[in-house]
Amino acid sequence: MRTRLWYEMGLAKFNERYLTLLIGKQRLCLNYFNLTITVFSTGGFMGWRLWDKLPLVSCIIISSISLLKLIQQNIIPSEKQIEKLDKASDFYFNLHLELEKLWFDFENDRIDEKEMQNKFHELKQTERPINQIINELHKRENKKLAIIAEKESIQFFNKAFNLNNHE
Repeated sequence: MRTRLWYEMGLAKFNERYLTLLIGKQRLCLNYFNLTITVFSTGGFMGWRLWDKLPLVSCIIISSISLLKLIQQNIIPSEKQIEKLDKASDFYFNLHLELEKLWFDFENDRIDEKEMQNKFHELKQTERPINQIINELHKRENKKLAIIAEKESIQFFNKAFNLNNHE
């Protein structure tokens, strides 16, 4: 059970880091998307005299912007969806802290293995609704973000638990 607790503690840290990176990327995409829509849909850019000579190009740009607005929720996550992922990230941050506390209580003989196991299973039950949110909003893993999150998680454990000095 000790090994399982260690693994789940690492997984909670990884999930928190991954979601934090994903949220940052999605917010950046949403900001760029909104900026592009704003630039092209305002009267300033499309009101230039240049477009008088290129009505077909102007029409294509306006049509494209209108189409992008219509399909936005299918290609770019909304702020509401990002907020749900933000709550999931907060959940994993707190879960990691709870698992870490459980780890220290067990390692310092403040609780026995049976009590640790019971508390562990209670904590894991709280994860179910969060997994449903993530599965609804995040269809496939971003491999680049996963690599970064794994690296950062390993660095955290190496520093926090002084793992490099056990040689």
